[in-house]
Amino acid sequence: MSVANIRTQIKIILESVAGIGVVHDYERWAVDWAKALQLFKPSNQDKINGWMITRTKTQEWVDTFNRNFSLHHFLIRGVYSLDDAGASEKIFQDLIEAVRDKFRTNYNLNGSCESIYPDTGPPYEGRAGAQVDLIEVRTFGGVLCHYCELSLYAKERIIY
Repeated sequence: MSVANIRTQIKIILESVAGIGVVHDYERWAVDWAKALQLFKPSNQDKINGWMITRTKTQEWVDTFNRNFSLHHFLIRGVYSLDDAGASEKIFQDLIEAVRDKFRTNYNLNGSCESIYPDTGPPYEGRAGAQVDLIEVRTFGGVLCHYCELSLYAKERIIY
């Protein structure tokens, strides 16, 4: 188990969602907006449809003499071109739910981490599956887009 393995499995799981677009296993940014937009346009689409994964924080605690656990918080950001006439908001909302469905019962992220179940209470309370933290409209490189932030927690066992 490692943060790198967990991140890789999150990317693999995201890529299994139909219509997901481009998935980056780290935050992608560019000073040149044309370049940035290219990073989020799938080769078979003429719209922005991209996702990024980053770790934002980790809590660690001692479990036994030579074993600790870390609880990693991963932030998944999604961006999708807004097309009012095409009801893109419904498409984006459905895409978010498809992502949540993929993580709902994959408790150990394809074996890359420990399951946080059946643990309850702190530090696990409110951390089941992918949580929707934010959905809004933003301008992304001059393009009006739907934007979301999803939280995902992964428990890593550390032997030392």
